[in-house]
Amino acid sequence: MPSENVRERAHRIAKEHKELFDTLLEFEKTHEIRTKTRLNFTIDKSTASKFRKLCKNKGYNMSAKIEQAMEQIIVKEG
Repeated sequence: MPSENVRERAHRIAKEHKELFDTLLEFEKTHEIRTKTRLNFTIDKSTASKFRKLCKNKGYNMSAKIEQAMEQIIVKEG
């Protein structure tokens, strides 16, 4: 039956692109598209303190700098 085939394909696509569909569902509820997610890390206190101080002195956004470092790792090792 053709409609069954469409349903199966839709479920497969939704599984393959879960983040996209979650974003669309969130948009339907809030009328906002959020492309960021909150993560929790455990980092050495000394390293965190030095990084926080560096970012403050240079006027950097800490999250943006961490995101850039993560993207570099993904490109290099991905």
